[in-house]
Amino acid sequence: MSDLLLLEEAVHFSVSDSVPPLFIGVHYGGRYVKVGIVDSEGQTISYFSAPGCSERNPAIELKQIAELIDYAVTKTGIDFNQIPRVGFCFPGSISPKTERLYYPSNLPNWYDFPIVDELNKALGRYVTVFCNDANAAAFAEYWIGAAQGMQSLALIFLGNGIGCGLVIDGDELIGANGFGGEFGHIIIDSSPFARWCSCKKQGHLEAYASSPAVARRTRELLEVGLGSSLADRVNERTPLNEIPRMVYEEANKGDKLAEQIVKDTAKYIGLGLATLIHTIDPECILIGGEMMFGGKGSKVGEMFLNEIRNEVNARGMIDLTKFFKIDFAKLGSYACYIGAAGLAREESLLFAVNE
Repeated sequence: MSDLLLLEEAVHFSVSDSVPPLFIGVHYGGRYVKVGIVDSEGQTISYFSAPGCSERNPAIELKQIAELIDYAVTKTGIDFNQIPRVGFCFPGSISPKTERLYYPSNLPNWYDFPIVDELNKALGRYVTVFCNDANAAAFAEYWIGAAQGMQSLALIFLGNGIGCGLVIDGDELIGANGFGGEFGHIIIDSSPFARWCSCKKQGHLEAYASSPAVARRTRELLEVGLGSSLADRVNERTPLNEIPRMVYEEANKGDKLAEQIVKDTAKYIGLGLATLIHTIDPECILIGGEMMFGGKGSKVGEMFLNEIRNEVNARGMIDLTKFFKIDFAKLGSYACYIGAAGLAREESLLFAVNE
């Protein structure tokens, strides 16, 4: 396998116990690549992950991805010719017109890279389906997750940025230019003093409720001398990506400032969701990603979710939550590769019908 090191390797089921055909789902996030072999009912047969390096030449990185796929197929004990389609998902938008990546947030070397052509060359076959990682995760939740049985949903990814995957009437929403679902850049503050987003524009939700934004707001509150147990843990040297976890931990212990930071974050998200809901009218809103403040069943996570619901209802023209649910996503870090495989399955079925 060249110099590619495995982070995880697991074969969960025998191929003989699967429901054919099988599909491969790949999630490339820059720092990692995840490959899952999934059957026609969404069951993961095997799963493999390896470190990635987004700073490398994309062509070299794609070669490594292709090697991991070949390794996964071999270890699972199947023939690649048994795989009708391979689904790939990446951060950022992929233009449906040019099949190139638009401004991928954590893959700067990949801007305008001809991802579709180059990956098919690396694999040596044209079997691929490409999508944004948030859309892939949303499709997974629609297929076998928390929105199973529904026809429309929005999945909000909270982390270093704010992603959004949309499934409307059973289909992912991409948009004419690949920008469908850029929920993190919805405007929640139009004032001249609005916070600056990483995209160099003001007032976007991501500037208020992403993981780095929560960290910056926490530091600002501590700098003005507000009493909190966070003051013993957070200073100018604390990495931004560690602060939201500390906020959750201190809120879980009952720290009032930490609880308020969680509630304020929920209010910002609810403000953005009120606009989204009035626009697409989904059956379900799911919250996922790395920053869920403990998630489902935890005291702080449930408080966070209830504050989102309250803000949506306060902003809605009617009591919106009577018509759809707001909940946490179910599939966690596996959602993206499962969804990529699921979208590959959908295309395979469509192709078979049109033959």
